[in-house]
This record gives sequence, C-alpha cells and structure tokens, in this order.
Amino acid sequence: MSNYYYILSSLPQLKLDKSLSEEDLDEAWQLIQRNASAEDLKEIAWFWQRNDLYNLLETWQYRFLNYPLRPLRKPYSLTTEDLAASEKDIDILPPLWREFYLEHKEEIIHWTANEMDSYALDYYFDQLALKADPFISQLFAFEREVRSLMATFNTSLYPFANKEIRYGSTPLHQQLLKGKSSLSEKQKLGQTFLQPLLNALATKDPQAITNAVHQVLWNKADTLASAHYFDRLALLNYCSKLFLIYRREQLSSNQQKPFLRDLLGEALKNINHHD
Repeated sequence: MSNYYYILSSLPQLKLDKSLSEEDLDEAWQLIQRNASAEDLKEIAWFWQRNDLYNLLETWQYRFLNYPLRPLRKPYSLTTEDLAASEKDIDILPPLWREFYLEHKEEIIHWTANEMDSYALDYYFDQLALKADPFISQLFAFEREVRSLMATFNTSLYPFANKEIRYGSTPLHQQLLKGKSSLSEKQKLGQTFLQPLLNALATKDPQAITNAVHQVLWNKADTLASAHYFDRLALLNYCSKLFLIYRREQLSSNQQKPFLRDLLGEALKNINHHD
C-alpha cells in the first residue's frame, strides 16, 4: 500500500495558472513512480498509456500516411526509438496496444488518420471503462463528452465543417449543431461548466479555449475526489492535474516551433498530389 501522506506532501503544489519547469514535472512524476504501490501504479498507467497511444498513432500516421512526426506527448513509456523499433518487433508495445495492432494490422495500413484515431480511442475507452478505477473512467468519460460537445459546437460555428458528421446524439448536441448556444437555466444549473466553455469557444482564441478546457477538467477532477486528501483518490487527482500541466507546458513550448507549418505543407502537398 502506498504511503499517501508521504507521497502527496513531498510533491510540489499544482496550480493551473502557475508554470512549472519540465525538470520539476519530471521530478514529481519520478517521485510518484518510485513510491506508489504496484496496485496504484497500475491505475496511474492509464494516464501515460493515453500519451503512448497518441504517440503511437502519430508514428503510424508517419509510417503509413507520410505525416510529419511531432514531439512526443509527455510523460510516456515508449521512447522515439521504441516506437520506431515496434515496426519490426511488436512485442515492444504494451499489451493494450499490441493486442489492438494485431487485431487490426491488415486494415490499419488503409485507414485515414481520422479512422486510426477513432478506432484506437474507442478501443482505449472501452478497455478503460471495464478495467480502470471509477475516478479515472468517470474523468476520462467526462473529458470525452466535453470534447464531443466542443466538436459539435465548432461544426456549427465554421461553415466549411462537415455537418454530416455526428459527434453525439443527445438533445444538447442537436441544439449546438443548429447553432443554438444559448442555454436554459436548467442546463446552466445541471452542467455549470458548459456556459464558460461555450463562451471561450465563441472567441475562437486558441489560448482562451485551452485555458477553459483545462479549467473544466481540473474542476471535474476535484469534484470526483471531493473530501479525499491522503488516499488513492487524492493521488489519482494529483496525477490527473500533473498530466494537464505537462500538456499545457508542452503546448506552450510547441507554439515556438514550426510544427504547424510542416503539417500545413504536408496537407497542401497531398491536395496537389490528388487534385
């Protein structure tokens, strides 16, 4: 059993509006890995396994679709060398992704990037719902719903978006798809996160949207771990926030690099090739 008091009292305090260096983030992650029990680390693995998935998907898209490689999402268990070597040695992959690849290896070379993302994420969330701690499964299911609502809202916002694609079928999705973003009092009370999120989306400002999404997920984690201070839920809550901070700092760092230019260049090349 983990010594939760020792671990949590030794970790740096996390605040959504406070930056931490990559060294501080890595040190916190390593402290958790060294001191958490095997049982707790099995649950925490769901966080970095999702990063492994995104990194693996981008490797497959590079391999099969000639997409440019992007920086690995941190923290992860599979290095760049591991991902490259997995083309010839599938046993390098964790069981979760090895099983997925073996099941779909004949089809995956024909999938679009969107199909790769959809099939792999569906598989991941199905496995998570069956096997993960309720804190993790509920938090990730909530995040998935938030992102589907965002996709639906953006479909109504941008005229070039394909409105035949459905990201959800609830009355709220249908309402947003029709461009009706004004919420009833019942909706505001039942889903308090929604109005601030829609307000941020309406700005079309990437930084405002990122901040709003991270705040929504931060608050949801606190709600799920309410009244838990030095136990497994408190540790999982800390890990969820640690991964959010990792992602925020990496997004900030990536803005200083020409990855978007490379992706746009590849897209234009493909358009010209198939025109």
